[in-house]
Amino acid sequence: MQNPKTPQVSISNSKKNRTVVDVAIIGGGFSGTVLAVQLLRRSQGLSIGVIDKSSIPGRGLAYSTQYNCHLLNVPAGNMSALQDDHMHFLRWARANCGPAVHAESFVPRMAYGRYIGSLLEESAMQQGGHSLQWSQEEAVSLTRENGRPIVLLKSGRELQAEVVILAIGNFPPGNPKISGLTGPRKKYVPFAWSPAALEGLDPNGSVLLIGSGLTSIDLAIALQARKFQGRIQIISRHGLIPQRHQATERWPQFWHEGSPRSIRGLMHLIRKQVRAAAAKGIDWRAVINALRPVAQDIWKSLPQEERARFLRHARPYWEVHRHRIAFEIHNIVSRLISNGRLTIHAGRITEYSEVGDQAVVVYSDRKCGTKHRLRVDRVINCTGSEADCRRIDDSLLVSLFLQGEARPDPLFLGLDVDSKGSVLNFNGVPSNSLFAIGPVKKGGLWETTAVPEIRKQAADLAEHIVHWLAYRSNSRQKNTVVEATA
Repeated sequence: MQNPKTPQVSISNSKKNRTVVDVAIIGGGFSGTVLAVQLLRRSQGLSIGVIDKSSIPGRGLAYSTQYNCHLLNVPAGNMSALQDDHMHFLRWARANCGPAVHAESFVPRMAYGRYIGSLLEESAMQQGGHSLQWSQEEAVSLTRENGRPIVLLKSGRELQAEVVILAIGNFPPGNPKISGLTGPRKKYVPFAWSPAALEGLDPNGSVLLIGSGLTSIDLAIALQARKFQGRIQIISRHGLIPQRHQATERWPQFWHEGSPRSIRGLMHLIRKQVRAAAAKGIDWRAVINALRPVAQDIWKSLPQEERARFLRHARPYWEVHRHRIAFEIHNIVSRLISNGRLTIHAGRITEYSEVGDQAVVVYSDRKCGTKHRLRVDRVINCTGSEADCRRIDDSLLVSLFLQGEARPDPLFLGLDVDSKGSVLNFNGVPSNSLFAIGPVKKGGLWETTAVPEIRKQAADLAEHIVHWLAYRSNSRQKNTVVEATA
């Protein structure tokens, strides 16, 4: 859905360059777009303003890829954006991608981006086309006037709302703390999704990807699509890459409120279940799949010190088994490894330098500590997104922290929020007009980046906001009547 076709909200200007809406959503990726859809579906006449740097709704980093070979990491049957209609995307995919798409298909991410955009356009048009405004802008700060939040945009415009939702998604990764990697370097790309990350490479050259998660797999697949015939090297502390999806039987839910509240105990429980499944000829994936519906409950049940222990010791192992890749993608990676074009190293980078037209990276091998030296044409940072809000150079977040409107969660995985998504201020008091959705809630939920979790958040938060706005409106009307009769 292109910006010129996006339905425009009726604008009420109380001050110059100020637009007044009921709800302002900062961020127009999956989280913000699906929340807008849920709000539109629940309330006739509710005015919504979405602020995003992109003119195309619903893409974000994940679905704005230009490579058709980048596939979803979840089968089509589990990718509906609507909490109350789990087959919605599958029907859309069959109608728009071909009747051969089935519940276990892995559809291109580009197609999923089109799906999210079409869903927003359809929802807006059902409201007559006057309830939604999409602003290709950047939110730089938040202030208040008579208690109401006002979002200041980079252009100088203002958006006043009753409720503001932070749907700011994932942030770019921070630069690894490596000797010699300070300031701009010619052969180092700090962000894998920057437009120039893969441009200008010698087709027979060499690339080093820092990090071995989903982003590095995406980059390796993109290089393959660009006919890159050189050598790809991947390095991470553990040298683990995401496992592949595989059809398996269901395994019964085994976690309950009496289960261990320690990482050691949980790991023992999971291994025991994997052994029991294997004895019945059932793959380990079934055990991990059984945990998905209760993953947030498990995280909430853990003491803070156990959450921190998970991050230190178990996180890499959980993520490569939990966040799996399509078997088509896994097959390409396996072929690259078998023919010697892709090598994975486990170790810690200790030095970075540039000599002539190449980058020189020194790393310490994880197993034996031996130092190795790699010479490559380009080094690309594919580490995970930065979650520690204190390290993120974002004027909006800085504004929120300076004013005490928000604070990081205790583990610095995102923002501190309550169970409804209300952002907690500096003193820990939940806001009734500032909410968060998506990855920034990771500290309290852990599992909050995938479609099934976010679509539920969007439905629940939309319901809460609609009821809250109705309650506030009724209260104001009653106060007006009382004042008029006084």
